[in-house]
Amino acid sequence: MSKIKIRWPVIGAAFGYLIFHPLIHLISLAHYFGNHTRPDYFAFRISGAFSVSMLPWGLAFMILGALIGLLWGKIIQTDEEKSKVIIDLQKALDRVKTLSGLLPICASCKKVRDDQGYWNQIEAYIEANSEAQFSHGICPECAKKLYPEYYLAN
Repeated sequence: MSKIKIRWPVIGAAFGYLIFHPLIHLISLAHYFGNHTRPDYFAFRISGAFSVSMLPWGLAFMILGALIGLLWGKIIQTDEEKSKVIIDLQKALDRVKTLSGLLPICASCKKVRDDQGYWNQIEAYIEANSEAQFSHGICPECAKKLYPEYYLAN
């Protein structure tokens, strides 16, 4: 498991057992507060929340806190992942410059007609209207046709 999946349930479990459980215990005993004026009564009741008889309740609140922490950690992790994807998509969108629509091309020489009606080599047109760059080479079929002396007859 990653750190975020472990950290938040542990924090939630600690919160559930050490804070939420005694708080609910004190609220459930609030009707007694008016009848007892001893100064140590409040501390006595908080320590009562951690007695053996209250252990099932403490464990229940600890599990509840861990589940809430797990969900919270998953929400945070999903939000971080979503933010990262949005940033990556924005960067990709900034880099993309696309060609779209119909592109008139000569069937013979393969020149492309631009918006002003001029005929350009396809490489020059694509380089001017996108982020693409070309490097030239010769495919094996053309090399055999153009330079037969360098290829052995098959």
